[in-house]
Amino acid sequence: MSIDLRQQAETKLIDLSKKATISLSKNGLGGQRARVALCLDISASMNGLYRSGIVQEVTEKLLALAMNFDDNGAADVFLFGARHHEIGEIEQSNFYQFVDREITSRFPLENSTNYAGVIRKIADHYFPGALTTVVEKKGFLGMGTKKALAVDVSKYREAEPVYVLFITDGDNYDKAEATEILTEVAKLGIFWQFVGVGESYFHYLEQLDNLAGRFVDNANFFKVSSLAQLSDDQLYDRLLHEFPDWLREAKAKRLIKG
Repeated sequence: MSIDLRQQAETKLIDLSKKATISLSKNGLGGQRARVALCLDISASMNGLYRSGIVQEVTEKLLALAMNFDDNGAADVFLFGARHHEIGEIEQSNFYQFVDREITSRFPLENSTNYAGVIRKIADHYFPGALTTVVEKKGFLGMGTKKALAVDVSKYREAEPVYVLFITDGDNYDKAEATEILTEVAKLGIFWQFVGVGESYFHYLEQLDNLAGRFVDNANFFKVSSLAQLSDDQLYDRLLHEFPDWLREAKAKRLIKG
């Protein structure tokens, strides 16, 4: 029985890859290369999405996209809640029951939701050393200091683009820190596709989608009440809707390969 279920899953993955190919072509992305990351919320409120198998379905759909984008056909997987974690790659050889095996059996769901730590972890993963902490003087006659983030753009020009799918079911507790780091990493070749799942209000992610003062517009956001309500074709079209615009702007500013 388990062999039959695995074979069905492998057949479904091939079908998803074909659908992703069609959506990529439709959005002018045929032949586009990119490194791919999946960033998953593991806060306690996500329990129902994990138990129902929805998160496993999302990983498979993102993997099908990575099979078209990424040179090795894999996606790097990161988790966030109160803390943040990097757990390795999902690929064709290990995708079956990946979530049960690599996430829910190893990581208890956490009691809060923070974005900044995992955003920095992803930036450091793809662009090691690019993001630094600097000390800035402030106040009267330079009295007092504060720590701030900075990116040396010259170190990472014309890099391979990175596409991050960021799934969450609620707003975060570290809004100021997340805003600062997302603004700074706009100077790196990373595109962030935020997806809010469920009936919560996502005021902060809506603000991020239109955040002023960035080197490039490096993020998009949409909300769905249920990922299961979207067809595969609809989901891929929404995931790829703003990515082509970012690619054009990032190439024009030499963040990524032309």
